[in-house]
Amino acid sequence: MKLGFPNNPKRCLAKEIEWIGSHGFDFVDLFLEESATTPDKIDCPKISDLLLKYNLERVGHTAWYLPIGSPMRTIREAAVKEAARYFEVFQKLGVRLVTIHAHWPGGGFSVKEGLAFQSETLRKLVKTAKDYHLSLMYEPVDTSEDKVQNVTALLNEVDGLLFHLDIGHANLWGRKPGEFIKALHGKLVHVHLHDNTRNMDLHLPMGCGTVDWEDTLKTLKYYYDGTITIEVFSRDRDYALLTRDKVRKLWERF
Repeated sequence: MKLGFPNNPKRCLAKEIEWIGSHGFDFVDLFLEESATTPDKIDCPKISDLLLKYNLERVGHTAWYLPIGSPMRTIREAAVKEAARYFEVFQKLGVRLVTIHAHWPGGGFSVKEGLAFQSETLRKLVKTAKDYHLSLMYEPVDTSEDKVQNVTALLNEVDGLLFHLDIGHANLWGRKPGEFIKALHGKLVHVHLHDNTRNMDLHLPMGCGTVDWEDTLKTLKYYYDGTITIEVFSRDRDYALLTRDKVRKLWERF
């Protein structure tokens, strides 16, 4: 298991990496999005030097709001073009795995249509990612549509697409993270870890919500031993460090 932390995309990326590296994380989850870390604002040689300085591995994370499931094909195509700009930067920074997020159309469109829109876009994105020597992983988000059955259908539909488990998202709408782990561990390559109270995507520190951490981490460790991002969004980052240490301690028990 390796534990990492994401940069805040509204802050200077170099300073964020300095903080992550100096606090003993194994990797940085590179969040490239508005407003400070769009592809055009990244100084790749400088960032590469910082990653090397702290011996940080890296995972890529595109903007969560890319409309890959839009009902409008022209918007979906624009999302692919935008993602390619991120892919170019990730390649330069030595990234191998990149997250793309679920996007459901809403507005009266059915789940079947949402799956079709996303599948069409994701096939293009998987192919484009390969051009940059990247592998694409799909992160379900916080909607009622992001259930095991739908995620399974999508992963089966798109060759080469991998699975990114967000434990907090998997705890919403009556779902349980263990259900995702057991069903999709064969394609699981990355994890985000945070807590919530089952009714909102709060990104709380571990133990401040309703996730059954003992069961979840025990199940996760049985199937998985890869990268886990501590995705705790608090102004006081001591809570993220506390969560990281709690994860390590609990992981060692199993």
